[in-house]
Amino acid sequence: MTVETLAPGVHAIDAPFEDVPLQIYVIEGERLTVIDPGVPQTAEGPLAQGLAELGHRPADVDLVVNTHGHHDHRGGNGVVAAHNPGVVIAAHPADATWISSTEQYLAEEYLRFRPAWEPPTAALDRIRLLCGADLPVTLELSHGDELDLGDGHVLSVEHIPGHTDGSIALLHRAAKVLFTGDAVQARGTPLQCRADFFPHYRHVAEYRRSLDFFAGCGAEIVGTAHTGVCAAHRAAQLIAESRRFADEYTAVFTAAFAEAGSATLADLARATRDHYPRYDDGIPLFNTISGYLAELCAAGVARHDPPDRFVWLG
Repeated sequence: MTVETLAPGVHAIDAPFEDVPLQIYVIEGERLTVIDPGVPQTAEGPLAQGLAELGHRPADVDLVVNTHGHHDHRGGNGVVAAHNPGVVIAAHPADATWISSTEQYLAEEYLRFRPAWEPPTAALDRIRLLCGADLPVTLELSHGDELDLGDGHVLSVEHIPGHTDGSIALLHRAAKVLFTGDAVQARGTPLQCRADFFPHYRHVAEYRRSLDFFAGCGAEIVGTAHTGVCAAHRAAQLIAESRRFADEYTAVFTAAFAEAGSATLADLARATRDHYPRYDDGIPLFNTISGYLAELCAAGVARHDPPDRFVWLG
């Protein structure tokens, strides 16, 4: 088990599952706090072991903060709650229903693009298992809130609705540590046994705004969910790479759409994968394409012809 201390009382636990890299974060304030306990397997295994190395038990956890409602960030909530039924679950209200209802999460995230794309039944069943127990969010977090955990640990909440509508980042100003969740996508999430996940953001302008915030917030250590713990120089590289990819994909996407003149989501997904064959044809790809289409339609450059066709207006 690897527990890395980022600052006094602030720790990262290496907690990969399947072929997905993952970091869980623990803050030892008067309220023992876990940021994103991952999936049930990571909460039962690496998190519990890491807490033991720090002299704690899962029953000692007072607060769980979910940076957003995806299964690999909230799936461990139920494991922690099984040890401490009084644990507080905190998240932004825009993602709260995903955390409290697996079926609503699947409907709004994984089934939203039917019939253009739909995951296999086996994949949905796997995600259900990774979601763990459904639990209500008992503390809603809004932009500008401060979580005082005691012993000098205060987390400032930044609402960054790029990756999901309810994504948040947490800034520990005293320790100069930033927790980003999945808000820094760079060139996607590299996987060991499958095609990589495409850079995943629903809202292009908000994604770019979050990168601007990260670059200027003064953090010297950045804790990501899937890219590990980054010192300031490495974090700056990731932010720069995220911007470069967003610019690059804007050009690739616009060129493919303009050449087609009229296209469906599935058409644009095929064009993207032809250009980037390393990536999975899944929800990250379709969410990001949808985000670019929404931006173009709002700017009057494209028109949506329901149910699933988009027309380039130029």
